[in-house]
Amino acid sequence: MSSIRSLVSELAAPLRRWQTLEKQLTRIAGHFTTWPADEFARFTNTSIGHLPVRATTAAQPPPVTPFRPPAPESIAPGAFEMRFTRLQREGRYEQMWSMLAEDAQRSWGGEDRFVEEMRRQAGAAELLEAEVFAVEIVPEWTDRHRNRTYRNVARLAVRYRLKLERRELSLDRQVHLIPAADGWRTLCYPQAN
Repeated sequence: MSSIRSLVSELAAPLRRWQTLEKQLTRIAGHFTTWPADEFARFTNTSIGHLPVRATTAAQPPPVTPFRPPAPESIAPGAFEMRFTRLQREGRYEQMWSMLAEDAQRSWGGEDRFVEEMRRQAGAAELLEAEVFAVEIVPEWTDRHRNRTYRNVARLAVRYRLKLERRELSLDRQVHLIPAADGWRTLCYPQAN
């Protein structure tokens, strides 16, 4: 009988070591993983001295603000251009500044100069409305005036209706928008004098 016990003991020894190894691996893996939200209640007990203290409510993970995609008007290139021209008609040039691409902002030299020039242009010609006729996303476009190439550019065919003194006129232009994290940015540069 003792030989059977020793045989069972010899066979069980590796299994006992395996259980010990498994416990150690579980402990180590716990440092590299996160706890499920329903297990946070495990961390609500604490001991003060020798008396265990139980929390009245279970600990919960911190509330997370849900990720919201940008507003739909910032996604569509045509809607972006319409918003840009609406802000121009309303004289809200400070808000237009954040809609400019970095290259365009650098060419203006600063927000104050941009606002001043936009006010001067509004005094000379009043923008009545804008209409986007066509939108095309082109994989690559080079701005010949600035010698700069952009990728995934929105090319818009836009008709602007302007009022100069007492007469109205229409002006068709091709507008280019470059992609940004929250939608688009326009390449609105200062006019050459």
